[in-house]
Amino acid sequence: MSSVILVRHPLVSDRLRTLRDRETDTELFRRALRELGLILAIEATRHLPTRETAVVTPLGVEARVEEVDSSRCLLVPVLRAGLGFVDSFFEFLPKARVAHVGVARDHDTLEARVYLSSVPGNAFEYDHVFILDPMLATGNSSVKVLELLRETGYSTEKVVLVCGFAVETGIKQVTRKFPGVRIVTAAIDPVLNDLGYIVPGLGDAGDRLFLL
Repeated sequence: MSSVILVRHPLVSDRLRTLRDRETDTELFRRALRELGLILAIEATRHLPTRETAVVTPLGVEARVEEVDSSRCLLVPVLRAGLGFVDSFFEFLPKARVAHVGVARDHDTLEARVYLSSVPGNAFEYDHVFILDPMLATGNSSVKVLELLRETGYSTEKVVLVCGFAVETGIKQVTRKFPGVRIVTAAIDPVLNDLGYIVPGLGDAGDRLFLL
């Protein structure tokens, strides 16, 4: 059963305001996207298991505590814009591995193709996979990445798709083809324009992050 989690929080709303504003400069845009990623990371990792261990406090007393083993987590940023969320997730999952996937979109047909992948073949070593992509628009890119993961041996039941902005078109395509995937997003916008951009959205996240 798929689930779509829309993260609602005053700080999320504030970062969305900054990201949507065309007057936001590159430095502030990068910071706002990283900060939004921090909040999304907290929600996206809510299901992670913990293991009990013990520490000694400054008072010399042993305390039972819990820890997360982030070494079995795989981050999959979709190039380019997905790089904007990587540092956010590293804050909480410092031992996570990163597998970059490059997806190019044909601006006429809006079809997507994978042009680069460093997804490791040892899928059994990873219990949790996080696809990072600030925009879930048509859903074509996300579906391509999910197909790649499945073909490489990853169970899509272990996948969380993390995005800043989404539309129902993309959500429906992903959930129809991969019903076990969880989607965590900060906004669900109304429509796509003729070029496949989310409206009102924030423009091209990759362009605004990297000035290219």
